[in-house]
Amino acid sequence: MARLLAYGRVFPDGLLSAGVGGVVATPHPEPGVLRAKFFFDQPYPKYGRMDGLCKVAVAAAQLAIKAGGIDEPDEVAQVGGTMLGCLEVDALFEASRVANAPSPALFVYTLPSMFQGEIAIQYRLRGRCTLLSAGRLSGLTALATGARWVDTGRAKQVLVVAAEAAAGAAQALGYAPQTAAAAWLLGQESGLLGIAAAEAGDATALTTGALLHGCTFVDSLETLLLARHGGAVQAEADGRLVRLQLTP
Repeated sequence: MARLLAYGRVFPDGLLSAGVGGVVATPHPEPGVLRAKFFFDQPYPKYGRMDGLCKVAVAAAQLAIKAGGIDEPDEVAQVGGTMLGCLEVDALFEASRVANAPSPALFVYTLPSMFQGEIAIQYRLRGRCTLLSAGRLSGLTALATGARWVDTGRAKQVLVVAAEAAAGAAQALGYAPQTAAAAWLLGQESGLLGIAAAEAGDATALTTGALLHGCTFVDSLETLLLARHGGAVQAEADGRLVRLQLTP
């Protein structure tokens, strides 16, 4: 069974990281703003040029990696989960194209998996990588997939990141604006608790909380993870079901 080595979450109510050394929670340094200095001890000039999705995903990854550490970058895989992906940058780039001034700086980020590329560059990760979009269960689907990769030996460690950056373009389509991300660092050694994709059976139902879109149910799961909860949990939305087995 995969073990949760560390966890990081950015917004909506602040920053949180958890590892075997404990839990650190802090309020918004500047509400709604993402700056490299909030997360990194060293200058990170590229961070300021990223789009919102990459910024929040890289920030969550940093919190998890700083709390847990990675052993061998070549052996660390990535699984991402997002519902809205790069919608905001797509809209901005389209506006620049319509204005006959297509922006190369924006075009770089018109891939929903670009945040995984930025994470790979920052931490020199060279393992397998995939991005999943499963509606509101995108984050939990990614987590279940990452746990399965560790359990079956496809990767020694897996960094799972669920991220959303919803603003004006999302709001125009009827989605509430929210930027948030969570990262789970999974491995084979001892950690906070075990996580596995569970079979059918009785399970504690995860409830919706403040996190939205592909991060829905993540804060409900967070509460159980930090409490070292044992047993099966499940979330159901949009005709899909994800069930996880947690083992202290």
